[in-house]
Amino acid sequence: MQGTSCALQFLHIQPYDMKKLFLVLGLCISGIALWAQDCSDLFFSEYVEGSGNNKGMEIYNPTDKIVTLSSYYVARYSNGNLTFESGGITQLQGFLQPYSTHFLVNGQTVTTETSPACDPALQAMAQQLDHDYPAPTYMNGNDAIALFKDPVGDGKVTDFLVVDLFGIIGGGMQSSDEGWTDFSEQWAYKNIYDGEEIIGKDSTFIQHYIVPDSYYWLPWTSNHSLVRKATVQKGVTTNPATEFVVTMEWDTVPGGVNVWDSLGMHICDCEPTNAIQNGFEEDLLDIYPNPARNQFIVTARVPFEALTLYDASGREVYHENLTQGAINRTININGFPAGFYHLRVKFSDRQQVEKVMIH
Repeated sequence: MQGTSCALQFLHIQPYDMKKLFLVLGLCISGIALWAQDCSDLFFSEYVEGSGNNKGMEIYNPTDKIVTLSSYYVARYSNGNLTFESGGITQLQGFLQPYSTHFLVNGQTVTTETSPACDPALQAMAQQLDHDYPAPTYMNGNDAIALFKDPVGDGKVTDFLVVDLFGIIGGGMQSSDEGWTDFSEQWAYKNIYDGEEIIGKDSTFIQHYIVPDSYYWLPWTSNHSLVRKATVQKGVTTNPATEFVVTMEWDTVPGGVNVWDSLGMHICDCEPTNAIQNGFEEDLLDIYPNPARNQFIVTARVPFEALTLYDASGREVYHENLTQGAINRTININGFPAGFYHLRVKFSDRQQVEKVMIH
């Protein structure tokens, strides 16, 4: 498998040579095979590129399992760079329920001379606020953004696998007006102007989107929020060879730049159509209070045999076998660190139901 051979290359890199490691990671993405199966792993579901620092990435869980998010990282390749060193990387936190979303939002709360605060209304919609600059949610339209998975759980970049990619790492070549790339000013004038007339665009487009810098990009991902098509069932795991055609997998969020109506849920063909059965399984179990301070109570409609509690890193912090079965149990969490916890309850028919608890 190409992804395996790429990972083996990392073993020859000295730990102190981080710049080289980041470069190799960026290059290896182009050779990673499509290892992920449909509906088997997380992927980006919404790209929020609003005005100022109103930025964020929504991640969707297309599986029928609760996912421990600490195994996932979001990284930004600034200006489509070959490394994410200048763009930043963020480890996700908490747990993600089946067919649900996790929203990572720019965390800046104070306006400076050169950088505005993110809108508090957008931050209030987040499950997680990003860290200080440089961070993934400081994108401005021409940055590639990757979603990594750490299968070992040791935090070593050398083990990371790519589960989704937005944009092109290392830039791209000439593209159509439905794409994303870096291209020369000469190319822009040749392909957008026809003599003195601008084909299909007005002068505002040229002034706003053709930036006098070493990188140029078309408007689909600048001041333009996007939502993943419902037909998409897995992330992009290979770096596009020439261009990122946005409209293949993404639709425009209607209504304007700072419209966030579609956040908090995602329509995807991965979600089961049998909503009644899915809802029945969820109704088997309840926990309260949630959030909890010193203890919480687990109640079920039918007897359960075992329950296990995991912290946000996936470490087991409590386990109990119930030989006689029970329909309720009080769990003492006094002294446990504050945060997200993942409860797994096993029933006599070997069915397992999972819930997220907040302490």
